[in-house]
Amino acid sequence: MKVNSNDTNLTPQLVSNSSAVKINKSPNSKEQLNNEMERLAKDIYHKDMPKEPEATYYKPINKDANVLRPIEDVMYDIGVATAHLYMPGGDVPKTVEKMLSPYDKVMAELRSEQPSLANKSWGISINESGELTVTGSLNDDEKSIIAEKLNSNEELVTAVNDFKSNYLKYIKMEPRGWGKYDVNENNFAEVFDFREMLETSRSNEDFKGTWDYETNWLKLNDNVSAQLRSNASKR
Repeated sequence: MKVNSNDTNLTPQLVSNSSAVKINKSPNSKEQLNNEMERLAKDIYHKDMPKEPEATYYKPINKDANVLRPIEDVMYDIGVATAHLYMPGGDVPKTVEKMLSPYDKVMAELRSEQPSLANKSWGISINESGELTVTGSLNDDEKSIIAEKLNSNEELVTAVNDFKSNYLKYIKMEPRGWGKYDVNENNFAEVFDFREMLETSRSNEDFKGTWDYETNWLKLNDNVSAQLRSNASKR
């Protein structure tokens, strides 16, 4: 909102060129306080200007954005995306936390039934249909055995799909970190190996004691960054 010196209905008003912004009355509830803070954050005062200035807008943050947006809206989105992508309790780290237990269950079954396969080098990806696929230098029969075991665990499949949907949702809003890399529905399967992600982000006992997480979100961030550098191109 912009304040025009001729508008007598807007409060607070500029008493003089050097006067401070004043609130009509002290807010007596959390809702009123939030409303006042939001209004003050958006008010822009201009001294000695006969005409209203042009509004400030932000350039599109990625090639998918085709409209100019107010800077405060963009900054709000970046804050939301940052919390959900990188911080403990965010939607993306939470999905990895949910993957670990069902993944360990599948691996325990493989070690019991197919110990040679469990110990080989292979990875877990997700295709465009939402099914888990096996990557690596295994033959087709070996991949089929592991893929069947992975996809039989509904909890694991759901968690990996949730990671994908949340990652693609928030990455559109975050242009500075992971958002610098071109990851989309078409190439997602080529970028992330969820077995590597899970194995490298396990918490040790000290971290569990501090954060009460089975996965270490700091190690997770490092691994996601490393996979992006290796497997994705920059925008």
